[in-house]
Amino acid sequence: MMFCAEQIQVFYGKQQRLFDVSLPAPEEGDVIGLLGPNGAGKSTLMRALAGFQKYQGKIEFDSDLQAQLAYMPQNPPQESSLLPYELLWSAIRSLGLAWSDQQLAGKIEVLFRRLGLSEVAMSPMYSLSGGKRQLVGLAMALIRDPAIMLLDEPTSALDLHWRMVVLGLVQGRVKEQGGMAIAALHDLDLAARYCNKLVLLKQGRVIAVGTVEEVLTPAYIAEAFNVEARVECGSQGFPMVEIIRPL
Repeated sequence: MMFCAEQIQVFYGKQQRLFDVSLPAPEEGDVIGLLGPNGAGKSTLMRALAGFQKYQGKIEFDSDLQAQLAYMPQNPPQESSLLPYELLWSAIRSLGLAWSDQQLAGKIEVLFRRLGLSEVAMSPMYSLSGGKRQLVGLAMALIRDPAIMLLDEPTSALDLHWRMVVLGLVQGRVKEQGGMAIAALHDLDLAARYCNKLVLLKQGRVIAVGTVEEVLTPAYIAEAFNVEARVECGSQGFPMVEIIRPL
């Protein structure tokens, strides 16, 4: 898989927001988690990767991979009178994919069922809760089976059940179909459970990159989040973070 992001710098006017940020070289099936406090630069980096933010540095994709990139922004479609079903239908038809109406309807039905959206498929977007809108945004990213998923806070409006469903679905997709996902997340325990590589940011700089075990250490957590933490292996084999006190 040809994808690289190296020495990324972003400026908003004269203010620098990202400082020489590089991501680990991906492999098929990777789920890379971007972690960090508010204002660390996660969303800025995601917009740069997706092509919606000017940057300096190097971001390269295989040409066919770039055509299969799906980006889910932090704020999904909201004040719209369109129906979720219409949004997905029009999104696919705008790409010119050679799916029959029957094939597309079947894909939408399966995805909506897995994401708990079947009952609101014909409700206008403005009438949906924040969590349902977020699930519709994820469905728009998943519907065409992308090779690369860029997911900016895909679970921020969801309860714990749906956070686990969504991240499990993303993890399963890349494992079964290949490709990769990059997800900006806040929940350290869920990142440890569903990601296999992590990038920890603070104030626009990378302070740690590597495996879950390499990044989720008390020292790095203290540096990034200004809290004292304990990290232990949970009963299912995943690191679990216990926050003890603010520093």
